[in-house]
Order: sequence, then C-alpha cells, then structure tokens
Amino acid sequence: MFGGTFDPIHKGHIRAAEEIIAQQLASKVIFLPAGSPWQKGGKLIASPIDRAALVAKAIATNPKFQLSTREIERSGATYTIDTVREYQQEFPTEDFLLLLGSDAFNGINTWHEHEELLQSIDIVVAIRPGEKVIKVPDAHVSIIESEMFDISSTQIRHAAKTGANLAQFVPEVIVDEVKRIYGT
Repeated sequence: MFGGTFDPIHKGHIRAAEEIIAQQLASKVIFLPAGSPWQKGGKLIASPIDRAALVAKAIATNPKFQLSTREIERSGATYTIDTVREYQQEFPTEDFLLLLGSDAFNGINTWHEHEELLQSIDIVVAIRPGEKVIKVPDAHVSIIESEMFDISSTQIRHAAKTGANLAQFVPEVIVDEVKRIYGT
C-alpha cells in the first residue's frame, strides 16, 4: 500500500514503488490517494478526482501498479489505520506492507492510532541518501534509498507556476495535466 496526497504524483513516488517490487518486498503496489487527509488541514491544491486521475495515468503502463480510490470515496477525515484494517479484513490471507516517504514516517508518532498501525503492518521507508529516520520501538521497518526520491510535490507545484520543465519531475504522460492543474 502506498498512500499519500500525490499532489501531484511524481517520479520519486514511481521510483519508490518500482524499488519495492525490484527488491521483492512486494509483488504489486496499490496507490491510495488520500481523500481528506487530516494532517493537511485543507491545504491540498488539486481535487481528489484530479489527483486520482493523475495517479491512474502515471501508473497505467506498469501492470504491478494499481489505483484504489477507497480513501477518496470515504467521507470525513482519511486515516491510514482505517485503510489498513479494511484491506486486512477484505484479504485476510494477503500480507501487506505500507510504503512511506521519510517525511511521512518521521511524523508517524502524530498519526491517528499510530501504535496499532505500527503493530499491524510492516513499513518500508523511502529515503534520500544520507537522510535519517526516527527510531520507533517495536515497528517493523525496512529502508530503501535512492537519489530519485529527492523530488517534492511542493517543488513541482512551484515549477508548474513558473513554467519550468516538468518532465524532469513527473512522467511525461501527465505533464500537460500538471501544467493545467498547478500552473495557474
């Protein structure tokens, strides 16, 4: 499971998902754009529908990637623990892991019901070289590292507003949509 705001999705997200497949940590990746992420406080730029459409288009060529809109379809605040519970109940014989960026993982102690989350699922944290992650007792955490993870959605939104070359940040197939959504 790879949850996030994906505001917008970028090559760092795609690379992290590819890496957990390559390292055989997972056989597929489910991208879960957040509906109403409680920690963002209404600071999202694109609508949930636009963000899901960008994810769908960006991952369409990889058969090991799939999009789930369950968090967008859920009313109210979106909590990762609820999604983890749903998947574990719906697919009790499947093993799931949660893919997070280091910024998200380093704030996990502030998440809703984080103690249960940390006990319920293994976590893979994507980090930039030299970056550190917090130590969380009793958590099952693996680390993957790549230069490619050094892209931020904030950086992309700024690039879209200034007319910079977005192809260095996002898959070519979504460049025009990213310009349209974030370039105004």
